[in-house]
Amino acid sequence: MTPPRIRVGAIDDHPAVLKGVIAELGDLPQAQVCLHARSVAEFLAAGDEVDVVLLDVQLGDGTDVADNVLALVATGATVLLFTQEHRPAPIVRALRAGAAGIVGKHEPLDVLVDAIVQVAAGEPLVNPEWAAVAEGDPELAPREAEAVRLYAAGLPLKSVARRMALSHETVKEYLLRARRKYAAAGRPAQTKTDLFRRAVEDGYLEAP
Repeated sequence: MTPPRIRVGAIDDHPAVLKGVIAELGDLPQAQVCLHARSVAEFLAAGDEVDVVLLDVQLGDGTDVADNVLALVATGATVLLFTQEHRPAPIVRALRAGAAGIVGKHEPLDVLVDAIVQVAAGEPLVNPEWAAVAEGDPELAPREAEAVRLYAAGLPLKSVARRMALSHETVKEYLLRARRKYAAAGRPAQTKTDLFRRAVEDGYLEAP
């Protein structure tokens, strides 16, 4: 007996990508795209049940990827990141929020299909490349990340303290903790320039 096709949803704000995914999966026996949208809100409003959701990490509506993953997982769907994103921080945050794995948009169709089948069966998708990235993520606390973002953007310590409504010493402690975490992850950030590079790499700041 042929197993039922996996119901796939796709969320991406690039119409060409959505059309491509729908076309590529349309004739396959394993899976079919039965719902697609340009945002998580639009997807959820449709109310249709799917087995696996292909989610782009960076959507144009400014939503946070971890929040998006949590909202989708709450519907009972399995979330598979399908993206060109290369920054470690948003990927790691999405995985920690409950995404089952990640497939790059550059991957061949058979890789995507195998990943859909695997996560639909409840098996985690282990990607060695992103496992290594996760190991190198320092997992900064929210206030540590905010201090890094402001300080690395060029603000002096006093200005960072004023923005965060904290003492000068508390901000220094947050930055020290962040530097220690980066060092432990094998990505030292001893200088302000190094910290700027790490902030850009991890998505706390936009690249100049």
